[in-house]
Amino acid sequence: MSLSERVLIVSPQKTGTHLIQELMLELDFKIVGATRPSPRNTPVFGDEERRRIARLVHNDAAYEEIAGLAGSPEFVTRTDEAWQALCWSWYRRFGQPVANRYGQEKYDLVDVTATNPTLASTRFSQTPPGLCWIWHDLDISAVDGSFIGEWCDTGEPPVVLNYRDPRDALVSLINFVDGKTSKGFGNFYERRVFHAILSSKSTMSEKIDYALRDPYFLARTEYEKAIWLLHHPGVCKVRYEDLVGPKGGGSRDAQVTAVQRVLEHVNAADQDAEAIADRIYNTDAWSFYQGRTGTWREVFSKENVALFDERYGHVLEQYGYE
Repeated sequence: MSLSERVLIVSPQKTGTHLIQELMLELDFKIVGATRPSPRNTPVFGDEERRRIARLVHNDAAYEEIAGLAGSPEFVTRTDEAWQALCWSWYRRFGQPVANRYGQEKYDLVDVTATNPTLASTRFSQTPPGLCWIWHDLDISAVDGSFIGEWCDTGEPPVVLNYRDPRDALVSLINFVDGKTSKGFGNFYERRVFHAILSSKSTMSEKIDYALRDPYFLARTEYEKAIWLLHHPGVCKVRYEDLVGPKGGGSRDAQVTAVQRVLEHVNAADQDAEAIADRIYNTDAWSFYQGRTGTWREVFSKENVALFDERYGHVLEQYGYE
């Protein structure tokens, strides 16, 4: 069986999304979604795929006009615009908080650009092949039901849930938004607000206490929204603690086993899991800070532990970190 044409990954914030992205890049997928674009992960389309994208986004007249521009810079510009419309359309259909994280202009871009009235009814299988879509959450109550129906009927795209000890994820998220990483904290507008708040707290214990008490702090519901994925038999589950390998405090055997499980899920079992495992721990990833497991034990106060257990004990239990 050939490699899956599309893959969907759900990876809550600061659970090692860069690791699973590196794995997908090793398989020559390009990345779309919540991760930061770069020359290495951004899709590049040929003329045929550009025409196919334009056909999805535009009505007959607009499509014919664009197709007639083939070979010109204007053709590239117009098909780039069509791809952006198609992409943001799927952000919306996946229930992502587009206006909050990227601005209302991005949300409206679909309606401003697209001329095909049936765009919202196109199937996910019509999106360009060779792409891995990565989201930090997938709220089943907010996702377009037609996508859920397509997935249930066909089993495509293969879905991977990547997760981590929620306590470590919280520490990593605080360090990230607090400005500890060398390359900033991303382009989600909401992070600017929480950066200012965290920077005003003098100790790590205070920062953790605040993050646990603010019901709107980043990623507060991402694990709970993924519980249906955790229990679904058709979803491949993989833990950061396994993927990270010995460089991040894990084991080599667990790392290779986890990589192999993902490879099998996306129909790439013929790939060398050992070789891929050697390359996925990338300290040059823009959001990388320490990349270790169990750091929460070093910074949680007794009060932090008690409050986390009170608020999220059920999450620890569900994900097996109790």
